[in-house]
Amino acid sequence: MKNNTIMSHVSMMYRQVHRFYDKKLAEYNIGSGQLSFLVCIHEHEGISMYELARLGHFDKATVTKGIRKLEEQEYIRVETDKADKRLRRLYTTEKALLIIEQLYDIRQEWNEILVDGLTPEEAAEAERLLEIMAQNAWRYMNERS
Repeated sequence: MKNNTIMSHVSMMYRQVHRFYDKKLAEYNIGSGQLSFLVCIHEHEGISMYELARLGHFDKATVTKGIRKLEEQEYIRVETDKADKRLRRLYTTEKALLIIEQLYDIRQEWNEILVDGLTPEEAAEAERLLEIMAQNAWRYMNERS
């Protein structure tokens, strides 16, 4: 096996998914970076920024920047938690609800592109292996910090 082959493939897929999402999301004035945040907020209405970062394995600065953009575009609203004023709770707006199904369709379209030519078993195995690799990466980086 050649050195860095896995990372070369992962890096290429990462760049291509961002190109794909940026093209598909341009009409909504959001980029690939905000897609995961918006879907996660929709699926966890009232989630805090800290919980969003933890759930999505994002650093706080990335979450703050993405949330700011979604708020500016009026896709989410940010409310201070009534019980703990330090927490900011995130909610999707009516504007976001109008496009949320299209966002799921865009994600599904990309997934279908990725597994084109694979059997259902191969696709499931690829997902299983990628999940293990992602967990390994997360665990390694968090045990070191």
